[in-house]
Amino acid sequence: MTSVQENKNELESAVRYCESAISRAKQTIESMEFRQEAASKAWHEQTGREKSLLKKLEVMTDKYDQMKGYADKLLDENVEVGERNDSLKERVNLRDDQIAMLKRKLAKRDNPYPFREGDLYYVINQLDGTWVESVWDDESESMHDNTNVPGHPHKVYFTVDQKHVLDKFNSES
Repeated sequence: MTSVQENKNELESAVRYCESAISRAKQTIESMEFRQEAASKAWHEQTGREKSLLKKLEVMTDKYDQMKGYADKLLDENVEVGERNDSLKERVNLRDDQIAMLKRKLAKRDNPYPFREGDLYYVINQLDGTWVESVWDDESESMHDNTNVPGHPHKVYFTVDQKHVLDKFNSES
């Protein structure tokens, strides 16, 4: 009987061993399932973060493009304002020259002429529209005083600076 008892004990020991192995296998499976769920959750969180970051990047890129377009527009407007400013400066300089010429004329009430002898001045040739350069002298004074020329076109005088400004305006047109 001892052998039956020994066999029974061996079988019971083998069953306990198998039950222990099954229990360990179940624990391993549960651990693996837990790890897989954790990894899946981490992967989904990572993917969600990546999607969120990509969306933020897209929004920021769009805003950057809008701001760059606005900055380019402001730069273009600034250039246009600068060009208009230069044009206005030239007009102001022309006006200042005319004022200076009038002040000289008023300061020398005894001298009825717009220039002094030796001053360089310009008139426009009425026939072909070209500039005629001259130096103020006695002949200029006699032409200025001559009333026999209809409309006195020779009485419209320009300084050197005025001629340069008018030439520039004419070249832009």
